[in-house]
Amino acid sequence: MNKVALHVDLSDGSGVDVEATTPDLIAFERKFDKSFAAFADDLRLEYIVWLAWHALKRTTQVSVEFDPWTETVDGVTVKAVADPPPLESSQPTG
Repeated sequence: MNKVALHVDLSDGSGVDVEATTPDLIAFERKFDKSFAAFADDLRLEYIVWLAWHALKRTTQVSVEFDPWTETVDGVTVKAVADPPPLESSQPTG
């Protein structure tokens, strides 16, 4: 797993989609001193919200620190990431 798709519902009624990618996942491991596998095995609300915040901050969509930002969040949901398209399509034979 190299990406986690997240949707953040903000308290002002708006929402934003963000993908946490490799830099965010590494930051998660460093912050919580846990393998990213813990995200699925021992899911905590803080993990999901922190990952969304980190991805938004890294992409300069958020500038405030984590704790003040959480006061603007109604919820965060994990969405399915679509599989990437194949690099090449097979041609029909015969």
